Amino acid sequence: MSSRLGILGGMFDPVHHGHVAAARFAVESLDLDLLKMVPCHIPNHREQRQLSAQHRLKMLDLALRSKSKLAVDDCEIRRGGVSYAVDTVAEMRASGNWDQIVFVMGADALNGLPQWHKSIALLQTCHLFVLGRQNQYVAASVALEIGLEQRRVAKPEQLFEAQAGRIFIAEDFDVELSSTQVREVLTKGGEVAPLLDAQVYEYISRNALYGCNAEIR
Repeated sequence: MSSRLGILGGMFDPVHHGHVAAARFAVESLDLDLLKMVPCHIPNHREQRQLSAQHRLKMLDLALRSKSKLAVDDCEIRRGGVSYAVDTVAEMRASGNWDQIVFVMGADALNGLPQWHKSIALLQTCHLFVLGRQNQYVAASVALEIGLEQRRVAKPEQLFEAQAGRIFIAEDFDVELSSTQVREVLTKGGEVAPLLDAQVYEYISRNALYGCNAEIR
């Protein structure tokens, strides 16, 4: 069987249970050998980071400790400048370690794909695994621009029948949690056990991040 790598990018500011659930879901759905969670250095289309790269990397290390097939990769931080998915995939491809690469994203990100830097070039170097939910839709203009009808496959394993360029939308991933919501709970005080790894919360609390007033119960 060919080697399969998944890439899940984000600010991870902070990393939370939703991120890890998404990563695990992709690993299991695609039978990946490894999924790398890649923290963004400077976002192109998203809100700016709250915390430094050092803090975000440390929290990822804590959250993924002892998690099989999940790893942190700091390539975008080391590269510096604005982080582009196409550059990250190209770097992973150039390593020669992976036969198949799948970029994992949310349905909202897919709808913004035409605005991504070299989005068509991205589709020429990897597949897309989209974490959709029921009743979410891809805008007709986006579907047309990225050729969704021709690229979309009905089953995850069908991605690997081609080298790159295919898209699978998983409509049964139903975890809805954002880092913005988590930061609000941390600031206002509330139960964070359903949201954060205990070691991540301990790190946040110890370093007084996000104006933390929450508690583990």
